[in-house]
Amino acid sequence: MLERRFAAYLAQRSAENGAGDHPSPERVKKISRVARWIIGLSALAGIISGGLIGGAEIWMRHGLFDGMDDLGWREVWPYWAAFYAFAGVVSAVEIGLLYALALSGIARIAQHSGLPLSEGDGRGFFAHSLARAGLEFPNPQVHIYGIDPYAHVANWKLTALNIAYKLKVGVSSFILRVFLRRVAARMAVRGMVPLIAGPLYAVWNAYIVWRIMTEARLRTLGPFAVDNLIAAHFEDAGDLDDTETDVILHAAGEMLTRGRDAHPNQIYLMVRLRNALGRRKDIALDWAAMRRNLPRLDAASQTRVLDLLTVSCMIGARIHRDQIELLRSACQDCGAALREDRVQQLHKALKRGDQVTGKELSATRSDADASLV
Repeated sequence: MLERRFAAYLAQRSAENGAGDHPSPERVKKISRVARWIIGLSALAGIISGGLIGGAEIWMRHGLFDGMDDLGWREVWPYWAAFYAFAGVVSAVEIGLLYALALSGIARIAQHSGLPLSEGDGRGFFAHSLARAGLEFPNPQVHIYGIDPYAHVANWKLTALNIAYKLKVGVSSFILRVFLRRVAARMAVRGMVPLIAGPLYAVWNAYIVWRIMTEARLRTLGPFAVDNLIAAHFEDAGDLDDTETDVILHAAGEMLTRGRDAHPNQIYLMVRLRNALGRRKDIALDWAAMRRNLPRLDAASQTRVLDLLTVSCMIGARIHRDQIELLRSACQDCGAALREDRVQQLHKALKRGDQVTGKELSATRSDADASLV
């Protein structure tokens, strides 16, 4: 229910007519300012929350009960009941405010980027993907045109990840508070615990919202990298033969599974590829068989496949080592050598908002013979 409502709100606030091209440097700067502002407000909320809770503890312990050192549990339990009720209300308001700030920040980031969230060609689901980022929900476990993105993930690990996601927000804050109350209270800084609660809550809130804003930026800017790839290699490429088409689709599908995540940017890439190539059937993924055709393709076709693999590798939340291995082996089949550091740099540049060009994609590879010199 929250995801649907968040998505509807984002769709209403998004640009009615998309900018089409990658956001300009001015727009990227606005996106960065929005992210910093939201992170700062989240830290301020932590300071206020920690200050209220810490101040209430000091007042009740040293003012209302005059130290409480000689009181038994019967005399103390009303204090703890009142304190934790107050702390619970403050924490609930704080968490609600963090979600509201995240949603507002994501809506403004989408506006400044010019990415329409309610248009066709695969973009309609991005409102839901951004809503899930704001709520810190995991990506859905779905099959993409017959491909299982989690094919390389054990069932027990998927179950553990789902449980961790569902418990993450509430339990993480609870653990932080338990640490302050039980662990730090036994240390020499016992009397300072209420005083340091504000700064610690601020740092924790800033970290959580920074992660949300970073993923929101990636999910907002990633589609432009996909659009640039499609425009450069597939819109004016003419009719590709069946062999090359199969290699392209299976390469993208294999990179998706090796990322072990149904990331919306990679789903969008699969949607655009199928539309550009005119394929409607599901894909029975078999990269081992399709890889044998890669050395037989001409130079232009090999560049098309390698650029596709590079973009698919870098538009996810993180680059998995199996994705790098796939890209490296594909480069070797085409007589090139992968420059992994350049791929990592492009991944960071994409998160910053830089446009990924064909020249930069080519720079991630070097001639295999030259690399041996």
